[in-house]
Parts: sequence; C-alpha cells; structure tokens
Amino acid sequence: MKAKLQTIECDTEDLIELPEDWIPVRLDLNGYATPSRKAYTLYYLRRA
Repeated sequence: MKAKLQTIECDTEDLIELPEDWIPVRLDLNGYATPSRKAYTLYYLRRA
C-alpha cells in the first residue's frame, strides 16, 4: 500500500497543534526563512 505525503508550509507556532489524524513524517527548514521567523515544510500522512 502506498500513501502520498501531504505538505504544508508552517512556522514554529503552527507546529504546536496538529490535527489528530495527521502522522508527521519529516520537517524541513525552508531556505528562504529569515532568522526572526523560522519557516518549515511539514510532510505528513493522513490516517484513513
């Protein structure tokens, strides 16, 4: 069974509360983020 990874752009405040049906897989720091505002791309799977 294959599942497609979903992505969402977020910052540190967004990472605190994730929906219960999300399974975090990978978190990457975006290269264009400024030091004052860290921006990330979260890769996740959704539970069926």
